[in-house]
Formats: sequence, structure tokens, C-alpha cells
Amino acid sequence: MLRIAIVVLLSALLSGCFVSDHPVFAPASAVRALGDGGRYATFEQVDGKEQPSDPIEIRLRDANAYDFINQKGVANRVTFHALPDGRFVAQTKLDADQGYGYVIVRIDGPQIVPTPIDCNEQDAARMASLGVVRRSQYECRIDAVKDPTAFFAELKPSDAVSRMVRQ
Repeated sequence: MLRIAIVVLLSALLSGCFVSDHPVFAPASAVRALGDGGRYATFEQVDGKEQPSDPIEIRLRDANAYDFINQKGVANRVTFHALPDGRFVAQTKLDADQGYGYVIVRIDGPQIVPTPIDCNEQDAARMASLGVVRRSQYECRIDAVKDPTAFFAELKPSDAVSRMVRQ
């Protein structure tokens, strides 16, 4: 299983994830979806009940990127890329040579809600026609996807399992 410091926001990366060897979104398409950042309380669904998790500090970096910093001071760089319906795709570098990971998020005022996207729940024929390569039950590679914005906009989301609230 993939382990990254921003596991609450990018919980969809833990199963059925979309990944790429190289970033599919250019830095120039990143937007300041979270303003200047801030401190966020995090919550996860555990056995059907919402439980608090470790807080995360989010700091604006250069080029509209953010650092998501856990309580141990470990930072992960995240960029947000707008979808036509008002949601965003969060793109982050994963550990070591695992490439880049993606999750769709909805931002409602002070609240960030990641929307897990399980590659197993998508239409397999459609995914193949768009250039998605399924490497395993838990990994779909999107390096060959021509239009990542359109690709993410059409994916079927799962139910939210976590949220972050600005403190």
C-alpha cells in the first residue's frame, strides 16, 4: 500500500488508484484552489463513523503549488487543477519511484472533500480507449491519456471517506 504524508486528502491513492510515471498536468495549469493555505483538521470514516485524524498544515509554494505538512514536518508538494464542474484534481509526487498520484477534490468554503476514484469501478473498455493501462487491481496508469482534464471530469466517483476543515 502506498503511504504518503497527506493520506487523508489523498485517501483514494490507497486502493484502485490512478497514477503516472510523469505529471499529466503541467505546472502552468495549477490553480490556487486553497488560497494561501492554512491549518486543517482532518477526519476519516472508520467503520461508518467519522473520526478525527492528525491535522495538516498547508502552505502556498511557488507556481501555485502547496506543501501539505504533517505533524512530523514531512511535506508533500500538491498542485490543484480545475475541472469544468468546479471540482479539482490534486496531483502529487509519490514516494521514491512510484510516480505521481491523483484524486479529485471538492472545495466547499473551509472544507476540502476528497472524492475517491476507484479504477476498478470504471468502464474497462472506455478506460482502455482513453489510454489507461491497468497494471493491477490497485493501479491504473494514465501516462497515455491525451486530455487529463476531460479524463478526470468523466470518471465515476466513489463516496467520500475523509474531509479536511480549515481551522
